Amino acid sequence: MKNKKGLSAIIATLMLILLTIVLVGIIWGVISNMVKNNIESTSCIDSLGKINLNDRYTCYNASSNETQFSINIEDISVDKVLVGISVAGQKRSLEITNENKVVSNLKPYGGSYGDVVILPGKNEGMTYVYNISGAGFSAQTPDSIEVAPVINGNKCDSSDSVVEVSGC
Repeated sequence: MKNKKGLSAIIATLMLILLTIVLVGIIWGVISNMVKNNIESTSCIDSLGKINLNDRYTCYNASSNETQFSINIEDISVDKVLVGISVAGQKRSLEITNENKVVSNLKPYGGSYGDVVILPGKNEGMTYVYNISGAGFSAQTPDSIEVAPVINGNKCDSSDSVVEVSGC
């Protein structure tokens, strides 16, 4: 009889240790997911003010019905930038990535439609020209242009916008 009491105390102790290990594993899983999500959203916070439109090179050319906009990227890694152009209540979005890609109705400044466009690198800027009439807008002068970065696969909020697009 004495051996059975000693054996059940060892089993109870092992069960408590096992239960503690399982609970620590569950808590670790929950906490690590929360930390991972916060780190991903922090990268969007870090992008504020680092991806912007250069007002000096953002304008509308009425004679060619084209909008010119310039994107500047400071010291931050960006997967792609979504550019939203609004004209008389209509909005179109463009996606400019780190890969050479042809984007409909968009060309690099000084280039031709059908040329590849690419996002500027760190601490660089690039100017693009967008064909308003070719994009199917009924009006001509853009109301606003805004940029929103995509970082580590997460779409961030708009980082900059130009509300009044002046003439070139």
